[in-house]
Amino acid sequence: MKNINTMRKRRSITVIAVMVVIIAILPIVIISCAFLPARFDETFLGEMKYKMRRLMDTDGKRIIVIGGSSVPFALKSEIAEQYIDGYSVVDFGMYADLGTTVMLDFAKANIKNGDIVVISPEQSAQTLSTHFSGEMFWQCADGETSLFSYLSAERKERAALALPSFAGKKLYYTVNGKPKTDGVYKRSAFNEYCDISYPDREYNVIQGGYNPNLPISFDLNAIESDFIDELNDFATFVKNKGGKVFYRFAPMNALALKEGTVKADIDAYYDGLSALLDFDIMGNPHKSVMEGGWFYDTNFHLNNSGAVVFTKAFIEDIKLLLGDSSPTDIALPAIPQAPSGSIYEGDDRHANLFTYREAEDGFIIDGINLGSVRDPIIPCVYEGKPVIGIDDGVFRGSNIKSVTIQPNIRLLRDGMFDGCASLETVILTGAPTQYTVGNNFRSGAAFNIKVPEEYVASYKLNYSWQKYARYIV
Repeated sequence: MKNINTMRKRRSITVIAVMVVIIAILPIVIISCAFLPARFDETFLGEMKYKMRRLMDTDGKRIIVIGGSSVPFALKSEIAEQYIDGYSVVDFGMYADLGTTVMLDFAKANIKNGDIVVISPEQSAQTLSTHFSGEMFWQCADGETSLFSYLSAERKERAALALPSFAGKKLYYTVNGKPKTDGVYKRSAFNEYCDISYPDREYNVIQGGYNPNLPISFDLNAIESDFIDELNDFATFVKNKGGKVFYRFAPMNALALKEGTVKADIDAYYDGLSALLDFDIMGNPHKSVMEGGWFYDTNFHLNNSGAVVFTKAFIEDIKLLLGDSSPTDIALPAIPQAPSGSIYEGDDRHANLFTYREAEDGFIIDGINLGSVRDPIIPCVYEGKPVIGIDDGVFRGSNIKSVTIQPNIRLLRDGMFDGCASLETVILTGAPTQYTVGNNFRSGAAFNIKVPEEYVASYKLNYSWQKYARYIV
């Protein structure tokens, strides 16, 4: 008995000693990980430090456009500078999941007399709030930790709480190599003006032309009051520096407007927002509601042609403000058309387990008859035509255990597996940029998302997929 008690005492002492060591070295590990060579500098968020440098290094009169990722997808700064005499354009839009108000923190670092600042957040509840992601901030600040000094006191606290998680990820990528990026969502997709310059961004790649998971509405109640306070405080700060601030609506896919939205709703929203802001709204909000063919892969991201259309309208608004009556003779492109009937080669062994309705460009799955099959594979082709979509509710309540979705199905609907209590895994065979996903893909079902090994890091760092990182295997 004495030996047993002695062993237990030694074991307890050992456990306590280990815990003390862990507690002692944890700050060192966190700090060392934060200051290791950058690991996230080639990702989309890795562009933030370059946007900050452009803000700092641009002299003379400036037009600074603040917002989310819709800004670099919509703005062609080089063209704007050609038509707005005497001004440089600073694209200061980053990422909705990072937050809008943190961009105000960064901008305050270098506001100058004569600056024109245009605040242009996407029309969504998240960007019209004080939302801030500490972990995504650290990805932005990887290799440029001085960004921390620009944060507000509250955001510094939230960023500090996120540092251990970031440090763990950075240590992982230090050992295993930098995370690979995919498609347009990488730092190399930005040009010297910090705009997106990606040659394959030619046409709308969303099935149906818009993402129904993220409808656009005009509801003043969706705007957080603290967000308005921060905007007004920022406007006062800029005014005291000798600058001017304006609000301008970001591009919005007309196809994504919430059902029943009419012109009067937008007008009422405009009037209500004007009453809340201590500064003016620039431009006509209806011009920011653009046809679906001008968009690329979200309801707010324009394709190359759409960016030309948007930039021309932006230039005209700025010139009106400046009293410049010179012509803006930019030739507008035609709406680019997506190629129809694209055939993906894949696994079609389960094609007969589904029912279909015919659409313009192929077939859409509208029902299932799985029998004893619990691991169906969504086919690429049926009767010689591409399978291009799945109707809402097709899988609702089914007893599937896994389902494989190939890249021919671009749109993954929110809650498409609602009530699938037995579902353990959704298998995606393509790259993250080949799918359009919303914020509630896992709504109503608890499943992991299995992806090809070479794309795991790309999914976990992707613009749309980051929110599901903990479920990606």
